[in-house]
Amino acid sequence: MPTLAPPDKVLVTGANGYVGIWVVKLLLDRGYQVRGAVRSREKGEALAKIVEQKAPARAKDFEYVVVEDLTADHAYDDAVKGVAGAVHVASPLIGTAQHPDLVIKPAVEGTLGLLRSALAHGQGMKRIVITSSVRAVIRGEFGCTYTEEDWADDAVQEVEEKGSAAQGMSMYGASKVLAERAAWNFHAEHKNEVGWDLVTIGLGWVFGGLRTPAEPELTAPSLSPQPTVEDPAEPKDLPSTAGLFYNVMSGNPMFDPFYAAGHNYIDSRDGAEGHVKALEVEAAGGERLIVSSHWCHWQDWRNKAGELGYFPKLDKGDPERCASVQSRPCSSEKAKRVLGIEFKTLPETLKDTLDYYRQRGWLAEYEA
Repeated sequence: MPTLAPPDKVLVTGANGYVGIWVVKLLLDRGYQVRGAVRSREKGEALAKIVEQKAPARAKDFEYVVVEDLTADHAYDDAVKGVAGAVHVASPLIGTAQHPDLVIKPAVEGTLGLLRSALAHGQGMKRIVITSSVRAVIRGEFGCTYTEEDWADDAVQEVEEKGSAAQGMSMYGASKVLAERAAWNFHAEHKNEVGWDLVTIGLGWVFGGLRTPAEPELTAPSLSPQPTVEDPAEPKDLPSTAGLFYNVMSGNPMFDPFYAAGHNYIDSRDGAEGHVKALEVEAAGGERLIVSSHWCHWQDWRNKAGELGYFPKLDKGDPERCASVQSRPCSSEKAKRVLGIEFKTLPETLKDTLDYYRQRGWLAEYEA
């Protein structure tokens, strides 16, 4: 199956999101043309402005399309026309719904909607990469290493049995399992009708990389009138898991339950790299790949912040509490082998993140 190469045009859904914006940047850096799908014209203009400010030499290769409702029939019909590949990042976030249907339906129908549009109108499409999550892999069992052969069927079962009483993380996991399986089933049913293959990327919890680098002459931070995914006006505006990271690290008591759990994590820049490589590497076609650096818990981040000398007055956490956290690591060996990539370490991601906080004047009250 042919893979993509510059100057092919690539559709990126959720292009203004935490991971999506990095996918856009990497594609432009490598000479691709990019069509970003966003939910509103305002978001599209904000993203176009970021590209214009930080990559002026490549702004001509970026365009956006508005897809207001990911679940609407034919939502992506126009978006897929004329592109050689697609990266489907857009999906509901953790904790955004109180009922399974509000998170599962958008995830499944949004994914199938893109694939249906690619089937009908994606002449010239070569490959579609779909963002999934390690939560589609990890079950309730501890003490084992999870691989691409595993599925979080217990999350689906919990949602089926408990409905809106199911845990939010189980709803999220079920949405990822069902969306990913729907994608693979759709491709299997239509493999003789399409010219494209499929890759799914199981991302760890995404941290780090809060601002994409500018061109050399644009190194100074530039806040737009409307907060963007890159330069939120305040910490409360941090997107997705970037906001979770800030709240847990700063000791927000509302986020204390997260502190008792570990996680498989990935730097946002490595997550984007995994998606772009999945478009390019021939051997990735038809594969399910876990893109995650390693397993850790929140105390590891706190300990390393102290070792690096950041914010000495910050709460040091509770080492004894985290010492009892059981592990559920995911193996990323397949992704490293197939895609030929290595992942940033915890100190690298942490240092970049805390440098950003310091630059913005956040957590200044915890300085010496």
